[in-house]
Amino acid sequence: MAEIWKKVYKKMTDTTRKTGRFLSSALPHSEKVDADAVTLAVVAIIKNEAAYIEEWVKYHILVGVERFYLYDNGSTDETRTLLAPYIQKGLIVLKEFPGQKRQLPAYNDAIKNYKHQTRYMAFIDADEFLFSCEPDKSVRQEVEEMFSEYPNAGGFAINWRMFGSSGHVKKPEGGVLENFLYRAKEDKRGNRCIKTIADPRRIYQYAHSHYPTYYRGYYSLDERGNRVDDWGNTAEVIKRIRINHYYTKSEEEWVARRKLGRVDGKGDANRSIEDFHAYDYSDIYDDGMLPFVEKIKKM
Repeated sequence: MAEIWKKVYKKMTDTTRKTGRFLSSALPHSEKVDADAVTLAVVAIIKNEAAYIEEWVKYHILVGVERFYLYDNGSTDETRTLLAPYIQKGLIVLKEFPGQKRQLPAYNDAIKNYKHQTRYMAFIDADEFLFSCEPDKSVRQEVEEMFSEYPNAGGFAINWRMFGSSGHVKKPEGGVLENFLYRAKEDKRGNRCIKTIADPRRIYQYAHSHYPTYYRGYYSLDERGNRVDDWGNTAEVIKRIRINHYYTKSEEEWVARRKLGRVDGKGDANRSIEDFHAYDYSDIYDDGMLPFVEKIKKM
């Protein structure tokens, strides 16, 4: 029965995306940007992220994110308290967003309400960190340059690089960036997945958590200018921007996280302990984030 419903859900989702592509080709849209719009914002739905949310926010401020549109899917920990100072400064807009299967509605709400207030939006999760592969450039600089080089792009498909537990069974002291330093080789499972940084005024809707449906004439590109129309893109060499995806963290955290369920409505079927071991990559030592650790602690 579960397999039958999975097929039904996939069929409904595919139909929604195809319908969206058809409708988007006929609907008008405005590309107006407010005079005081920020350049780069992050959109994310969050739930009980107190352990690392402040590190995630501070890091993204350091790499050029100017605003966060965050949707709280029923947190019961200290997440709101930790975010309060950033809300007061106008860096974070936080909305209460309870319920099941709320990721896509959150993304679409951000597009509807804030698309004229920011030039570009990155749609990511709280375990995903945007990373510039060029040390002398921020993520925001990379994004601006990519849209300048490809002015007709709807957005850019940004590949994951999957990080494992780095041998941590228990939750370690300190943050993500100083503790989880081993990742998968480029050809390993998960690294083909992408998330999207887009011009929100060119998006018709989000019907898949990894990529949007655009208005007619727009689509996602990778950093080499190749068109990407799906959730996956083969990119064994990344020279500009990637997403460091700290998917497993420690085994203890994996087990605890599994109990929360998922905001994309897919349940916890892929959070078994077998999957933890399948994704617990330690192929490559990657210390690219270490220069940010002390900077974050001083903020």
